[in-house]
Parts: sequence; C-alpha cells; structure tokens
Amino acid sequence: MAQAPAAGGWSARAWRPSLWQVAWLALLLAVVASFFPLRFTATTTIAFDVGAQPPAMAARGVAQVLASRELAYKAVDRLGSDDRARLAGGFGIRLPGARADAEERPEPVRAAWRLLDDLNVTTINGGRGLRLTLSAPTPSLALRAADAYVAAFLALDAETRAAADEPATLPTLRHGESAHVAFLPDPPRPLALALLLAAAVTLLLAQRNAAAEPEVEGPLTGTDLPLELKGSHRIAWLGGPDGGLEIEPAVARLAAQMARSGTSSLVILTSDDLPEASAACAVALARRLSDEARVALVALDGASENLATLVADPWSPGMSELLFGVAGFGETIHRDAHSRAHVIPPGRDARGGPAVIGAERLALVLESLKRTYDYVVVAAPSLSGANGGERLSALDPLVVCLSADTAPSTAAVESFDALAEQRFARVVMLCLALPPAENEGAEDEGRPLPTIDVVASRSLHRETSMRYAGAA
Repeated sequence: MAQAPAAGGWSARAWRPSLWQVAWLALLLAVVASFFPLRFTATTTIAFDVGAQPPAMAARGVAQVLASRELAYKAVDRLGSDDRARLAGGFGIRLPGARADAEERPEPVRAAWRLLDDLNVTTINGGRGLRLTLSAPTPSLALRAADAYVAAFLALDAETRAAADEPATLPTLRHGESAHVAFLPDPPRPLALALLLAAAVTLLLAQRNAAAEPEVEGPLTGTDLPLELKGSHRIAWLGGPDGGLEIEPAVARLAAQMARSGTSSLVILTSDDLPEASAACAVALARRLSDEARVALVALDGASENLATLVADPWSPGMSELLFGVAGFGETIHRDAHSRAHVIPPGRDARGGPAVIGAERLALVLESLKRTYDYVVVAAPSLSGANGGERLSALDPLVVCLSADTAPSTAAVESFDALAEQRFARVVMLCLALPPAENEGAEDEGRPLPTIDVVASRSLHRETSMRYAGAA
C-alpha cells in the first residue's frame, strides 16, 4: 500500500535549491561566522584625583604603563584559574601573527598576551582621565578582566609611591566609572566587513549578468533588431472617391474623424490656397458641433469675406480688439444667427494673412476659450511660414489643412512639412473639390492667352451673327 503524502503536501525532495540560493546561503553563513569567536567589550575609567588638568606627559606615562606587558601579567594573576584558561585557549585565533612556539608558552603568559591584544587605552576629559576598553569571550569575563586591570594598576601605583624616598610628582589616581559591558557581541573587524561586502556585491553582479538575456550572435534577422521609434506626428488624409469632397460631406467626415480619435478640443482650419473654402468649412463645422456641445467659432482671418459677415454689425468688436486688449471676452463674443454656437468675429481693425498668427496674446486667448467651451474652432489664415506657430502647437490642436483636388500632388505634402516644422502633432489633410466657378478660373489659368487674330475673329463672328439676326 502506498504511503500517504506528508501533511501539507510537501516533502523534503520537493525543494531543490538553485546554485544562486546555495551561494547566498554560503554568504549568510560567512556573515554569521565572522562574529566568531565572540568578543564582548567592557569599559572602565581611571581618573586623576585633582581639580586641574594634569600635565600631558603624566597621562601619556600612565597610558604606557597600562599597555605594558608587566601590568598584564599582574592583572592575569588576579584572575581565577578558569578565567586564565579561557583567555589562554583562544590565543591562536586572536593573534594570528604570533610566533609558532606561542602555544608552548605557559598559560598565564598566553592569557596576558590575549589581554594586551584586546586592550585599548584613550585619554578623556582633556587628559583628566583614561578610558580602558578590554574584550573577552564572555561578558562576565570581560568585566572581571577590566576590574583586575584597574586593581593591578592602582596597586602598582600605591607600591611605587610607598617605596619612593621623595614625594611623587604624579597626581594621585583613583578608580573612575565602574566597569560595564554590552551584552551584544562586537561586530566583525573592518577587514572582515570589507571582504563580506565585496563578496556580496560580486555575487549580486554575477547573478544579474547571468539572468540577462544573451546577446544575439551570427546573422541578424528583422525580428532580432530593435524597433525603430516613429515620430509623434499623427496625420490623416480625407478625400472622396474621385479625389475631392464637397464642403458638407467634408465637414461630416471631419466631425466623424474627431469623434473616433478623441481629438483635441481646439480645431484650427487653414489652407495655403483656399482661404474662403477654409473659412466656410470652419463655419459649417462649428455649427454642426454646436448641436450637441458648447462651441466657440474664432474668426482669425480678417481678409475672409465669409468671416466678415458672421455678425450683423460689421463694427462689432472681435479678435483684433481682444488680441490688443481693447475689449474683453464679454464684448467680443456674439451668438450665431444660424446655430447655438458663439462667434468671435474678426473685429473692426481686423488683419489678414499670416501676420495675425504672431500676436502674443493669441495662445493665451485660445487657452482661455478651451477651458470654457467643449470645442474651439478657429478659422485661420495660412500657417506656412507664420511666426508664432510654435506657441499654437503647444496647445496641442487638431490642424485641418485644406487642399484643392486640382492642385499638384506635392502641394499637400509641402503643406504638411510646413506644419511639421512648427511641431503640430495632430494634422488632417482634407482634399476639397472646388466649385464649378473656381474650377473654371483654374482652367483658364492653364489655357494659353488668346492672340490678336483670335480676338479679331471672335468679334467678326459676333458681328456676323448679329447681322443675320437683324435680317431675320
């Protein structure tokens, strides 16, 4: 019968440490091992029994006596046999630079050398006392060793003063603070800490390099190469099946394009060669959007006839007064007679052409309108080569650039390049079909000029026709 699995479904064979886990575990064990053999440090003080500061030579002399080998022997004699054995037993580990025959020395000698290795004497209170720090394998042994050191020194000082024929010039010494010890072991030596830190950094870098993806070698394919990051410009091309769109279908397509792409609330309509058509599209778009949103139509091109008739009063203040600070928003905003849109006409002193784009307050005015209306439709002159286009591009508008279907195919590309240089990121190139009147003018531009003979023949033909008509 098969045995049931262990509780919790876990068994010792299920866990197999990886190589890196073993390496980190070994480093952790090395950190723990660096604390051994354990060292506990006790601290006590010896003070000069005077009010004034003793001479500096006196403090240095006392420090030399405390660090002498003879005083270490006397301190070891004051310890018990168990304490001496404990100190002498760790000699080989604590003094790696000692002679090879050190283990053959007597036990008191090895214990005294161990005390000297872990003894540190410093002056305190400006030379009025000395601090002794002494380490031992256990806290209690460190306390007893520190007290034995101080007692041995005070006894030696008393014997020296009693045996002297003349009064001693060195001030009297006394036991200062009682010995105290930290019950946590001392940290590893600085060299051991540096080695452990270097090992940890090396292991971390090695694991990181091992986890990195290997570099591709040999012939590269298209999937191995990094993808080329394209620019942030987004462009859409709108046109009809025969090349161009009428104004109403063009406005409907543009409104649908704006709804799908979630475009900016600021829409600028412009054209390099169709200013009146651009203005008509701006008016139609604003009126279409006003059915379901709050819309402001900004008539920026003062030379456009379509924009000059937006309001009944031709002397009403508009963008020109608003840009120059002559009038405020309340005086320049009017209601459109054919929709719910609000209209800002060109104004009394309206300017035409790209010069109006360079007005310093234009970006500030448009930014304020964006905060009030859902859509701000701007009927603008040509932006190609206009100063101040960079300030408008910072508002992240949707720029709709109109081009004629009879224009060369390179004209739209040149218009887009001019907008891209001014850092407009959202661009819609709209191909517009010209009305018959404008097409006729465009066709006349392509025909050769009539000669004198042709003009004379036409006039002669007209006179002949009239003669025959009168005769009839």
